[in-house]
Amino acid sequence: MQSRTFALFATAVLAAQQFPVKMPPAHSLSDAERQQITGKITELGKRISLMRAGKASAALIDDVDVYYKAAQWMLRYPEEIYNKSYVGHANTVLDRGIARAKELDAGKPSWPTAKGGRVGRAYRSRVDQSLQPYAVAIPPSYDPAKPARLDVVLHGRGATLSEVSFLAQQESIKPETILPDRIELHVFGRTNNAYRWSGETDVFEALDSVRARYKIDPAKIALRGFSMGGAGAWHIGLHYPDRWRAFEAGAGFNETRKYAKQANPLEYVERTWRIYDAVDYARNVFDIPTVGYGGEDDAQLQASVNIQNQLKQEAISGLRALFLVGPKTGHRWHPDSKRESDAFLDQHVNSPLTDPERISFVTYTARYNQCFWVTIDALDRHYERTEVEGNRTGREAKLTTKNVRRLTLRGVDSAEIDGQKVSGSSFEKRNGKWQRASGPVAGKRHGLQGPIDDAFMEAFAIVKPTGKAWNAESAQASEARRARFEAEYSKWLRADPVVVDDKDVNAAMARSKHLVLFGDPSSNAVIKRIAAKLPVKWSQSKIEIGGKSFPFAGHVLVLICPNPEAPDRYVVINSGHSFGVKEFQGTNALLFPRLGDYAVLDAAGNVVTAGLFGENWRP
Repeated sequence: MQSRTFALFATAVLAAQQFPVKMPPAHSLSDAERQQITGKITELGKRISLMRAGKASAALIDDVDVYYKAAQWMLRYPEEIYNKSYVGHANTVLDRGIARAKELDAGKPSWPTAKGGRVGRAYRSRVDQSLQPYAVAIPPSYDPAKPARLDVVLHGRGATLSEVSFLAQQESIKPETILPDRIELHVFGRTNNAYRWSGETDVFEALDSVRARYKIDPAKIALRGFSMGGAGAWHIGLHYPDRWRAFEAGAGFNETRKYAKQANPLEYVERTWRIYDAVDYARNVFDIPTVGYGGEDDAQLQASVNIQNQLKQEAISGLRALFLVGPKTGHRWHPDSKRESDAFLDQHVNSPLTDPERISFVTYTARYNQCFWVTIDALDRHYERTEVEGNRTGREAKLTTKNVRRLTLRGVDSAEIDGQKVSGSSFEKRNGKWQRASGPVAGKRHGLQGPIDDAFMEAFAIVKPTGKAWNAESAQASEARRARFEAEYSKWLRADPVVVDDKDVNAAMARSKHLVLFGDPSSNAVIKRIAAKLPVKWSQSKIEIGGKSFPFAGHVLVLICPNPEAPDRYVVINSGHSFGVKEFQGTNALLFPRLGDYAVLDAAGNVVTAGLFGENWRP
């Protein structure tokens, strides 16, 4: 019990409030400190280069290289040397990286089989080819021949979190805090973004890496998080109810309007809140054992209250849910509440897993479209409440739906949908009548539904123009948007995005990546090829969109839509994320879309018009 109490205390200390506190002044490296760090960076970099040229495993080299990146990134952003301890963090991770390089060079890497502590590891992200760290806690009793339980743990906001502090601190956790009956995956999440956008992708990429490297029981994977991690757990637990055996959300937030203090939002902006407002997905508690927790004296107790109130409003029965309040407790776990939560999770994680006969699933976007044997392929209208509820018995299903245009049922030969009987396993609604589906899904669909920010959850490449622009003022504004996106992405999402010239884009690249195109049909060769097939009219004189016309001079067109040359990927025109440094520095709840699917901006970046395309990718 002492080790568990220590773990609770450590969690409470590390889980900072969502609204960031004022940063302490950055520590200025002395000449001696800088020389020591750069000397180790140079040594480690040389060792990595030699190993890359040899026969060592690329994945194991990545486990070394991530320490090199951590130190390099700290020097790149000296404002992240928050105090003198970061000098120690940098030296610690570099020493570990050099030690690993020596082990790997000798053919005797020890960390892949290490037990009894937390081990820093890494994967290379498909989003931007960056190295991203994570940590695994491996109990001494772990047997690689036996499937183990896995708990995925989402950290709270750490105002001074970076790669060097994450790796140094994770690997310094005392061995007695390691839980004996499971592996824990501690996700980095690209620092502090509440596990949204590429931070969300990070959770699943880290999970895939752990499952490839350790023997994990797929029926015993739980999700846990507190504070910002609680917000992430509410989001990821309820948006992906079939990916977890159970989940635990402590504190955090799950709605935008009140938590982020947003009054009078634009209509198209408010609609996209439904992407990440987990309270709107509360009904999915029916599909997954859930713990909601908050301290009695913690304002973030409201997140759990929000879910409870929504469930009461919907009068859903048959829930496997536990809602706890820590008595006289602030922003931390109360030990008694934590014990109750642990017992609840243990009960459900260790119970037999069966494919449920009944599901009750809600979503608002095709991005989140899967619940066990039901896949929603297309919606009638995005950002409106979409429901599938019913039973599967043998090879038959009986369902009721709302706002669903097409769906696929696994393990089914026939179904009764909204009172209509139809054979098959994939179905579409035409003129209000359900029938067997044929052909590909038309219009907005999973992974190709927008808004602009959605493109940066998967592999993308920024495409620079090399030709002469139609208008110098518009070109300058477009270039400023590109430069800002690259800088902000590197700083806040911990990666340098892939950047290519327009002349270097080939068919293979277009099929494998979303293309983020900057410029106009004169300056960017890729835009020129596809301009006539975009859902707008764009000429040297004007931009026409949604029945409105704007002079091109002094304006910038921004949009997302499927790539006409590679329909399974997006093209984005003249935009990175639609939020920026102010939102990254503020509460994570501010990281919601600002431009929908399309916009026309003036040269200063002000919105002239913006909105969301319909289901057919037209205004």
